Formats: sequence, C-alpha cells, structure tokens
Amino acid sequence: MTHLELDMTDPRVTLVSLAKKISEKGLTISIGGNISTSLPDMRILITPSKQHKTLSELDVNDLSVVSLSGELIQGPKPSAELPMHIAIHSAAQGNNWVIHAHPPMAVAYASEKTLPEQLFVESSRLRFSLVGLKSPGSEELAKAVVEKIREGSNAILLEGHGVVVVSNYANDAVLLLEELENLCKTDLARHILKSSR
Repeated sequence: MTHLELDMTDPRVTLVSLAKKISEKGLTISIGGNISTSLPDMRILITPSKQHKTLSELDVNDLSVVSLSGELIQGPKPSAELPMHIAIHSAAQGNNWVIHAHPPMAVAYASEKTLPEQLFVESSRLRFSLVGLKSPGSEELAKAVVEKIREGSNAILLEGHGVVVVSNYANDAVLLLEELENLCKTDLARHILKSSR
C-alpha cells in the first residue's frame, strides 16, 4: 500500500501525524518522546526505540505493534517506555491515546517538583499531578503514572523526565500537551511580573 492509498482513519497515519505535530510545535526534543494508541485484540501501536528514528522522521512502517503482555508482534524494537504505555492501556478508562513528551517549560516545572497554579479558564480541563523521580522505562514509573490516572489526572508531570498526557482522542491529547505547556509559561510569566513590582 502506498502513502497515497493509506486510509486517513488508519491509526498508524494518525500516530505519525501526532508525532510530527508535537515535534513541529516544539513540545518535545527530537530524540525524546513516545506515543501509543490502543488497537483491537489487546494490542497497542507504539513508536519505536529512538535507536531507530526520531519522532519527526517517523513513517507508518516504522511503528511497532505490541501485545498487552509486552510481546512484539510487528515492527522494530518499541520505545523503552513500553512498560508505562502497557500499564496505561491495561488500566483502560477510555485513555486510547498516550503521549509522553518533553515540553521545555513543563519539564522545568516537573524538575523543580512544582505544579503551575490553575488560575486560567483555558486550562480548566487539565487535571494534572506530579510523579516523583523514577527510572525511565521502569515498572515503578508505570505504576506511579497509572495511579495518578486512576485518581483522575489526564496530564502527569514526571520529575526530571517529562510529561504524560492521556485522552480518548488523538488530537485532544496534543491539545492537552499544548495547554499544559502554555499554562506553565503563563504561570512563570505571572510570577516574574509579581516579583518585579
């Protein structure tokens, strides 16, 4: 099947589009970040290990299909964050799309173990929380993130690591990531203005 023949509702097309979008918007560094979505029959589609390609370079044929037990079904070696993605999709709760990225301002807040103040209407649908320092790709990180999601979070800041957003819809997941980054920027600007009075 050629690129022109690809069905635009194909989750592979959507995932590659999201990867390029978050890269273009500066919401992750070129070698960082991973995305997954749930597929029928207890499988997930996930971006590959960064040894393969960066998010901005991905093509539909570069993606990995993995079972919820972690078995590689198709494609290259999956992202090192596979345990976290499996844990989130296994917990379900309508979170069909998972993005782990490194938006600079949100990462700065996470590194300082600080959450922005939610004082703006535009950020009202964000339900964010913070997970303390855990090893990337570890089961410990996966469990901590799932716990926050079960408590109602849709955006989780990871100390010294990045951000995870979850949504039932692909584009909404990107919007959540953008909204969180913008909230962090605005919150920082507000604090700078207050301190200069």
